[in-house]
Amino acid sequence: MLVLHRAERADLLADLLGDLLADPLPDPMTAELVSVPTRGVERWLTQQLAGRLGRRVGRADGVCANVELPFPGALVRRILAEVGGEDPVASAWTPERLTWPLLALVDAHEDEPWLAPLA
Repeated sequence: MLVLHRAERADLLADLLGDLLADPLPDPMTAELVSVPTRGVERWLTQQLAGRLGRRVGRADGVCANVELPFPGALVRRILAEVGGEDPVASAWTPERLTWPLLALVDAHEDEPWLAPLA
């Protein structure tokens, strides 16, 4: 299930996430999945969660474990691969694999009116 939360301040979202993750999943081997936009946010969020999850009363000595923090694009590719049964590495839609066919198409149709903005 996808749940999307919004707030004006990141610390409020981190607190809400800490509350959600405090109740563990039924299967302890299943990782929680939280998408983050940057590595800096990933590090900050794991530090915030470590101060809340598994801590002793009155202390901030917990641990953030079994939480996956992929970037949004990686998460979308992962979901599409699971739903569509496509290997995300071999997908024709990855930027690395799409570049050369796209450039060949542009070269073949460079005089077309629909490519005028690109020209």
